Amino acid sequence: MPRQPRRTPPKEADLPPEKTQAALKKQLSTLDRLRGRNYRDAEHEETEWVNLTLNILTRGFGEASNNVSQFHTAEGGGGFYFGERSEGEKQRDFDDRINRFTAVLKSSLAELELLLPESHIAGAYESGDEYRFYRDLKTIVAFAAAELFITDNYLDTQLFDVYMENVASSVSVRVMTETVSTTLRLVADKFAKRGSFELRSSKHSHDRVVFADDRCWVIGQSIKDAAKKKPTYIVEMDVAVAMKGIYESIWASGTLVVRS
Repeated sequence: MPRQPRRTPPKEADLPPEKTQAALKKQLSTLDRLRGRNYRDAEHEETEWVNLTLNILTRGFGEASNNVSQFHTAEGGGGFYFGERSEGEKQRDFDDRINRFTAVLKSSLAELELLLPESHIAGAYESGDEYRFYRDLKTIVAFAAAELFITDNYLDTQLFDVYMENVASSVSVRVMTETVSTTLRLVADKFAKRGSFELRSSKHSHDRVVFADDRCWVIGQSIKDAAKKKPTYIVEMDVAVAMKGIYESIWASGTLVVRS
């Protein structure tokens, strides 16, 4: 009796939730650039997007996960068709497919929010514990799905060079600081080309605060020097709405420096 071929076991997840979340946010942002396009013009970009997104979902959730299965369903669309389809029908298929892909990514991102451990987003840091501070703050910044608002009186270009890498272009970003150096303005001008960005200066703020959507964290030291020579902390505040109201008032009276 012929030997049955051995089945290859499905690939297990091997990408941490933080990296999966950041990667999927980028893919969601890229997908928005396909929306409304002619399906023929976007065909090559869609194929590249599908291949990369499937790889991210497979590595983030596992090949046998519902996330991957739902993605395949979204890609397949409305079923089987017989005969030649019109250009209008093919365009509608493309538009529907983009909407289905969006729904799969949004549900996967919501699931990842539950997987991210709280210990990764707040903590106390000893002198010299710069890497752990960097890791935690970058995770917080990546939480923003719609809006990111950062205020720190002593910012330098490190904010953009190190922490903003995984912020999707669909996220509205606002930054407030006291003094804007020539170098900081130059980098902010370049960052502004991503869209939906504004930098203001104000002398009426003191604390270092990060707002990511409806959450809020306070930082003990300025981001550029945090945990270098002195201990510091990141604490999530339960009064995010009240804190946001205070800093919105300061923002409103600030001086515009850079805007997309």
